[in-house]
Amino acid sequence: MMIFKNIFFYFLFYFWTTLFFVFFSPVNFFTRRFTVYLSVVWSKSIINLAKIILGIDYVIEGENNIPKSGPFLVASNHQSAWETFFIYSYFYDSVFILKKELKKIPIISRYFKKLGFIFIDRNKGFDSLKHMIESIKSLICEGNKIFLIFPQGTRVKPGDKIKLNPGVFAIHKISGIPILPIRHNSGQFWINKGFLKKRGLIKVRIFPVLKNGKKKDEVLGNLERIYY
Repeated sequence: MMIFKNIFFYFLFYFWTTLFFVFFSPVNFFTRRFTVYLSVVWSKSIINLAKIILGIDYVIEGENNIPKSGPFLVASNHQSAWETFFIYSYFYDSVFILKKELKKIPIISRYFKKLGFIFIDRNKGFDSLKHMIESIKSLICEGNKIFLIFPQGTRVKPGDKIKLNPGVFAIHKISGIPILPIRHNSGQFWINKGFLKKRGLIKVRIFPVLKNGKKKDEVLGNLERIYY
């Protein structure tokens, strides 16, 4: 039965996504506010499709740890595409920090640009880091307060461990904004690079913010203990 549900989900996912972004393709003529609204509507629709068709639901713990004011950096572990949809729709009007390869996605890349997403080239090292920090500071001055990043830099299978990208510490130290860690187990159900997804409950836990961290090893170590 699940294989037919998966086929139906993929059909609706690609049909709905194509229809949505083709219809709303003139993004250059939209305001940023309207573009944010459209992006959140689409992201939530994918989460709901997965819930209704595949039986992939979620529960959130620790919502009281979310800062009530001021800018902050959401740092989530990365296991699948599910959290990309979820985190963006949950933290309304947030800005993703993404790898530059995602700029090549047709039409959707126009949305990324309109939304002010920040792209990093991991091959450029310091120059890329400088661009990222300057972009964040500029966006904070414009009123943006929530930034999203996956410190692992790539999707990691449940149970696997990799070193975290030090960029998350650089943002925290240089920009002075606190880090809001998030851990989830989406990869157990929304299996990365796998056709079949599994019914289940994704547990999303929001931890207390990390702030005033002066040492890279300390900040990254705290995040690793949360993720692993």
